[in-house]
Order: sequence, then C-alpha cells, then structure tokens
Amino acid sequence: MNKIKYLDGFRLNRALVAGINNVISNQEYLNKINVFPVPDGDTGTNMAFTLSTILELTKNKISTRADEMLLTIADAALDGARGNSGVILAQFFQGMSDGSVGINKMYPKDFSKAIQFGADYARDALSEPKEGTILTVLTDFSNYLIKQINNQTTDFEQLLSMGIVEAEKSLENTPNLLPILKKAGVVDAGAKGFVDLLNGIYFFITEGDVKDIKLKVEAVKINEEVKDNLDFHNSEFRFCT
Repeated sequence: MNKIKYLDGFRLNRALVAGINNVISNQEYLNKINVFPVPDGDTGTNMAFTLSTILELTKNKISTRADEMLLTIADAALDGARGNSGVILAQFFQGMSDGSVGINKMYPKDFSKAIQFGADYARDALSEPKEGTILTVLTDFSNYLIKQINNQTTDFEQLLSMGIVEAEKSLENTPNLLPILKKAGVVDAGAKGFVDLLNGIYFFITEGDVKDIKLKVEAVKINEEVKDNLDFHNSEFRFCT
C-alpha cells in the first residue's frame, strides 16, 4: 500500500474524519474521567458535539486545497464549539488554518507548522491557561514535531507516530501538573480526547485508504446523556455552565 506523502484538502478531510470518529467512539470514557475545569462529566460530550459539527458542515464542502479545507474546518468548529474543550479545539483549528495559508498540499513541514500555529493560538486564546490540560499536550506535541522537522524527518507516518508517542507521554504526565487530576487518579479528559483524535488520524495516514474509513455522520453517535460514573462529578454545572 502506498504511504501518504502529503495531505491535500481531500486527504486532510478524510484524516480528520477518522480522528473525529475515534474521539466520538470514546466519548463516554472521556466523560467518566472529566474533573477539570469543572467535575461535571461532560468533556466527551462537548468534544463529540463540536467535532460532529465539523463532520456535518464540511461533508458537502470538500476542497482539494489544504488551506481552503482547514478554513472550512475552522469555521465549522467555531460554529459548533461547545464547552471549554470544544472552544479550545475550535481555537486550535483556527490557528491551524492561519498557519496553512497558501498551502495547497501539506507536507510534513507544513503540517508541523500548522500544528504549531494551532497550539499557540489555543493557548493565547485563554486568559489563564493551565498546565496539565489539553494545552500542555498540544504544546508538547507541537514542539516535538518541530524538533523532528529540524532533524530532517520527512516521512509523514514516522513523524506522526513519534509525535503521538510524545503526546501520550505528555498526557500521562498531566496528573503531575494538575493536583485535581492526581487526587482523582485520572489524566486530563480534554488532553485524552486530543490524543484520541491523533490516533484516529494516524490510522488514516498508515492505512491510506479512504474506503476503509466511516465517512458518514450517522456512523458515530453522540451520547447527550451525561452519566455520573464517578463520585467527584457535580451534575449541577454541566456543559461548562
């Protein structure tokens, strides 16, 4: 099977669809471990709702250009952003869009640059960014990609594979940076959702076959009912209200 050497708008959309499906399929677990910023057990639902809006609003707006596709994705994410995690994701995609202007086909160097823009944009959008959250994992993942690009890594699969290992290390370290996570014995839910997104994208990069990826919104189901699976959940303040 031919490996993917670049992402144009079409491939970028398919890769994101694979990532989104992975996040939505894991939403109940993300809800279960959600304790920050509010222990309301809705991070998985918020991320799934935000990402499903991207699926819905982009399915009939597929561009062959990477920059145009990312602009559409960013607009859709902003329209559907829900909860703290959804807003951070929307800001991340907006940053990626800004960092890809003029890019028709996205090669590893372009991809890493866009990720860096996205991570910085998401962090700058918050007045009081907290370490040990999705922001930390975004930054660590971005910094690692840039480091590998500077080391002349040009293979997409290798770059993403090593980047995900770094992101997972950063995820596992979140309880050491945020006391509430350590107390609850969990990693940050938003950060876990981002790693799930990356793993879904990696599936597409390695498989390289759009026929094997579920492309319909109906293929994934959002569970709007938030369950109080852990005793530290507070059902009084759901959906980051």
